[in-house]
Amino acid sequence: MSYSLILNVFRRLWVSCGKTCRFRCWRAVNFGPIIFLQRRKNIIDMDIESLLKYLRQYFHHSDFKNEKQKEAILTILKRNTDVIVSFPSGHGRTMCYQLPSLIYSKRMTIVIIPHVVRIMDQVNRLRNLEIHTEVISTLTTADEKIRIYGDLQSEFRKSHFLYVTTDQASTTAFKQLLSHLVQTNNLSYIVIDESHCENEWIYGQKNYDYQPLGMLRRMYKEIPWIVATAAAGLDVIDFMRRALHMKKDLKTSIRFSIPCHRPNLFYDVVQDNINGVSVPHLKSFIDKYLTEENMNHRPDSEKPSGLIFCKNREVTEQLVKDLKQNGISIAAYHAGLEEADGNAVKDSFMKGHYQLLTVTSSSGMEINKTNIRLVVHWGLPASVPAYYKESGQAGKDGNPARCRIYLTKRATSYYNSKNESIMADAVTEICTVQHIKKSSRSFLVFLHSRYMKDYCEGLKCRHRVFSDYFGDETMKCIDKCDICFLVSRGFYGGHNAIEQEMLQKGMSTYIKNICAKYQELQEKDMLTTTYALDIMKVCNEFGKSSNSDNPKATQTTEKSEEAVKVSKVDVEPLPSSSENDKKKD
Repeated sequence: MSYSLILNVFRRLWVSCGKTCRFRCWRAVNFGPIIFLQRRKNIIDMDIESLLKYLRQYFHHSDFKNEKQKEAILTILKRNTDVIVSFPSGHGRTMCYQLPSLIYSKRMTIVIIPHVVRIMDQVNRLRNLEIHTEVISTLTTADEKIRIYGDLQSEFRKSHFLYVTTDQASTTAFKQLLSHLVQTNNLSYIVIDESHCENEWIYGQKNYDYQPLGMLRRMYKEIPWIVATAAAGLDVIDFMRRALHMKKDLKTSIRFSIPCHRPNLFYDVVQDNINGVSVPHLKSFIDKYLTEENMNHRPDSEKPSGLIFCKNREVTEQLVKDLKQNGISIAAYHAGLEEADGNAVKDSFMKGHYQLLTVTSSSGMEINKTNIRLVVHWGLPASVPAYYKESGQAGKDGNPARCRIYLTKRATSYYNSKNESIMADAVTEICTVQHIKKSSRSFLVFLHSRYMKDYCEGLKCRHRVFSDYFGDETMKCIDKCDICFLVSRGFYGGHNAIEQEMLQKGMSTYIKNICAKYQELQEKDMLTTTYALDIMKVCNEFGKSSNSDNPKATQTTEKSEEAVKVSKVDVEPLPSSSENDKKKD
């Protein structure tokens, strides 16, 4: 109904109305639009105290998690630009769009997420807060879809949020709903969250899901779009900009980001080139860092817990059997379990009945628990961003936590320069389009694994690898990873001093060769973590027994074979204000 038609209706009623009624009609006609605009202006120019009232009302939080979160919320409230939110886990990414959506209570927000399990994590939290939320996915029945779409298009709509998977966003029913909400001015935002979950986007496996979103973005430019991510590299951010036709222009799209550096997480890698990583070694690690007396946590906090990520379901089941025999309270959690069994395992873990879960990548990301103190990867993670996201399950409460990868040399031997060249050549061969696409995807999957191999075997700070990948400012790690811990103690980069000290003690030619090997590898940029730890351990063993008055000096070569077993080397931080670790000899 047009505004002129409304005026005519009121004018016809004017004659038949009393004095009081005439005044009300006159006020509605002349000031109704002004009152509406004034309310919208109040939302846009909302002060911090009013915003905090909404935060307490809906989510029971007394303050924002950080300054960036507050800035993002204030910008999103204005509804005059697209926004990209890049926050690590635990920094309040979802709140950036959920709170503004609830403030615009007369409208609703559509949230698009690739996976159902990640949708339900958010939906359950909102429903627990008594915030009405609907879900449409491949699991939604036809009758349920009819009910939901009917409710959302009715005058008495209840829902504040509609969560949909990417495939459902291209259906006719969804497009009709979207058109209705826009025409009736009942849509506040369109959100794409969990964009870090799909690195496959950049190599074509998910492009077909996001082409329709790009078309919708062009059709409804007046609706603000929000892209939220916890651990997306610059390649994924660039893909999202192109797929959604977002320009790198501060007038049309703004990005809020928090550096991915998590100073409360200690990263390390344990490799074994000889016997393979062992369950007893893992059991010892769990005992040391998952017992209450060794963990630095508040007295009123829950019992510390941990996750072990495995390659597949079979490995999760086998590892549970092995660790249970060693007295560990543990269970397997993966998609192969019956729904009732899976929910029972998850609930038991959340309540502290199980201290550890072995999980696969997808199932592990369903867990949202703040007191996870350990995240272990039993094998090579799929990629750098995947590892960052999965390891980010640890220490969400801000307390110290540990993230470790266990792997053998055999696990990374395939990802070498020779195989890389072979796969690169396969991509450039003249062949069918389908073959080129398949080869390209395989090659990029290979590259992601090779980058992960470089992370495990290189001498670069673990935290810096993440910062470089995500394009963040490099933060000082100091001693929050095994590499920087050794550097800070003079093990790496101090080979000249070590060699000089050993020569003064009358070291044998064999030790000189060890030092020469160290220097040669370092100069050629081939000094992997494994080699460095091997050499360091050998040098330490020989250093202990090389004094001139030590009668056992000639027997040191017998110890070298045992010394190079890196599975025995467990590099741990020294005691500090945040962790009460026992110093190792």
